[in-house]
Amino acid sequence: MIPITIPPLRVHLHADRRLIYQVVTAFGGPSFEEGASSKVLDRDGDRLLVQFDTPARDFLGRRNIYRTVEWVSAREPDLIEFHGVDGPLAMLHDRFVLAEAVNCTNLIYESEFGVRGGIFGWLFGRTVVIRLMRRMMREHMAELKRSVENRSERSRVYPHPVCDDPVTGYSVLGVGCWT
Repeated sequence: MIPITIPPLRVHLHADRRLIYQVVTAFGGPSFEEGASSKVLDRDGDRLLVQFDTPARDFLGRRNIYRTVEWVSAREPDLIEFHGVDGPLAMLHDRFVLAEAVNCTNLIYESEFGVRGGIFGWLFGRTVVIRLMRRMMREHMAELKRSVENRSERSRVYPHPVCDDPVTGYSVLGVGCWT
């Protein structure tokens, strides 16, 4: 199996990174994404074995729920790593990096995956699966951004920040950007 790296997806969130960390690592509770769920299956030291049911569109555009089982390692408040154990892909490694940005957070989503089938699996992965993964990443990040910023507006523990827009440099409230 030949690994395929997806270019990182970055989003600027108007929220404290500690709040984002709490939302992303709230396994077993309500999900920030409609139709998604997670369940903690086991614990090994500071790692959790988590089952994820994630809604996404397949290559024909049909909406499916994809089940994966992943080891999750987290270092509060700046790193969350996911290592696939079972699921539709032979290999899956995802990582969220939460970087401070003035009073806000830049969230970076990195992913690497592998498809069974040698060179033919790799070609299928490079032509079809990478597009599906990229779309799923964008949808997942958009839902996370919406959910976290809405929660930040209501938070008394982590007040909703005003920070400089990374593109214009002007102070803004509740507006983010993608790269």
